[in-house]
Amino acid sequence: MSNNIILIDGGMGQELIHRSKVKPDGLWSARVMLDNYDLVVDLHRDFIKAGAEAITLNSYSVTPQKLKRHNLEELFIPLQKSAIKAAIEAKKSSSVETDIKIIGCLPPLVMSYKTSIGIDVEEAKDTYKKIVELQNSHVDIFCSETVCSIEEAHISTENALNTDKKVWLSFCVKEEDGTLLRSGEHLEDALKEFDSSKIDAFLINCAPPEAIQSSIKILKKFSKPFGALPNAFETVNNLNIHNDVSILKKRSDLNIEKFVDEILSYIKNNASIIGGCCEVGPQYIGALRDKIFNN
Repeated sequence: MSNNIILIDGGMGQELIHRSKVKPDGLWSARVMLDNYDLVVDLHRDFIKAGAEAITLNSYSVTPQKLKRHNLEELFIPLQKSAIKAAIEAKKSSSVETDIKIIGCLPPLVMSYKTSIGIDVEEAKDTYKKIVELQNSHVDIFCSETVCSIEEAHISTENALNTDKKVWLSFCVKEEDGTLLRSGEHLEDALKEFDSSKIDAFLINCAPPEAIQSSIKILKKFSKPFGALPNAFETVNNLNIHNDVSILKKRSDLNIEKFVDEILSYIKNNASIIGGCCEVGPQYIGALRDKIFNN
């Protein structure tokens, strides 16, 4: 297999829930950072040990909008700093010789899988500006992730593109049709919109591996490097503002071997950035590494 493949980590939030005794809620993994910071460092370290060459900050749920629902807005900056510290600590204390990259996290601000940005555009831009300012001097790459509409793609990447860091744009497609964003817009139209921009790579994340097969056929038409980070949920379609991740179930039919086979088929279609999203733990990344780099 080609050596130009970048293997990144899997999902932090769900794995932290499995490893902690904290009942999951809408804050996902942020609460674990408050209650059990070492778990975050250990999980980053486990992903590095498994072969991940880049790890993503555990700040997906650390937005003022999400924190506000729990009256924890004042923890926005401390939790962002805590996520940065955990990643740096894990990188420094791991014994691998690879130069591990740290990926800054530009998540949906209100909740995942929404078909629109969900708040005033100026508020959204201001929030992303603050996140970029906090993370910029500590990360190698910014990843705008789980992006469900073209508007969200513009808003979430705008400030990161003004830095000297690489910027990855990661769309979230419909479970039933990997050619469409969750907004209903065509993935191809979204990619055309950014094909001549300074975005460094296109990704698809947090969708079933089977849906991503259709996305890959579209991604490969464009000139930018691309990849995918599938999840292993049965479905996310029932998640809304009134419930939380405890309603999401892991698929029983997507074992490590099947997951690896799906990813290998992406690589055959020229995907070069690969890893996982929710419910994809270090053992999946380890199996991928063994298959890719030992073959």
